[in-house]
Amino acid sequence: MGFISTYISAFIAVGSRIADHIVAVTIAAIAVFLVTSGGNIINDIVDVEVDRINHPRRPLVTGELSKKTAQAMFITFFAVAIVISVFISIIAMLIVILAEVLLVSYEYALKKTGLPGNAVISLLIGLIFIFGGVSVFSYGKMVFLFLLAFTSNMSREIIKDVEDVNGDSDRITFPKKYGVRNAIILSDAIIGLLVVISYIPFAMHILSRFYLYVVVVADALFIVSGAISSRNPTSGQKVSKYAMIVGMASFLAGAL
Repeated sequence: MGFISTYISAFIAVGSRIADHIVAVTIAAIAVFLVTSGGNIINDIVDVEVDRINHPRRPLVTGELSKKTAQAMFITFFAVAIVISVFISIIAMLIVILAEVLLVSYEYALKKTGLPGNAVISLLIGLIFIFGGVSVFSYGKMVFLFLLAFTSNMSREIIKDVEDVNGDSDRITFPKKYGVRNAIILSDAIIGLLVVISYIPFAMHILSRFYLYVVVVADALFIVSGAISSRNPTSGQKVSKYAMIVGMASFLAGAL
């Protein structure tokens, strides 16, 4: 999703002129893929004991992959991402370094803080769209994409914490501190904010009416994810993921 989002954000920023920047955009997309992959690997390393309860089939839990190998993988992914981003610009390299610092900080410290940790992950998702704009030296439209990505992922992060509430023994997540019901209410409120924000790019003529046709579907899926999360948070966060994919498709349609 991050890889594809980089192309979509670049296309939204400059339209058909993306062909003039295709090498830089491709490098940016690969860098996003590497950083995101490395972040997920760190997550599995740090959470290996918790995952014995929440996700018993993950490779570090089953022993299919050793922790040493996983560490070598994420270090390599992070290093390569920094090196290739230099070929885009210094700003791109600094964004990659910032993203990697935030990911490591999240896994080893901020994750246990609950909502602030959720915000960091959502910030990182939003940065993908800023990064796509940086790769084509265009930033204006990226602000709204950043806001939409941030709010949609923030809602999903809270739902995921509801899903893992029984296994998160070492984390003070929002549902663990304030209760599952309040967490669902907060997630639903963020979805409501997301739906409102999603119409601003069309209202301000940043994206075309084709964006509107598709984003209505994405908004409906987000609302459904919120509606079912209280009964089945696992299904709720999966529907939310599908909504994010449709949301990306709406950005692409709006750039046409």
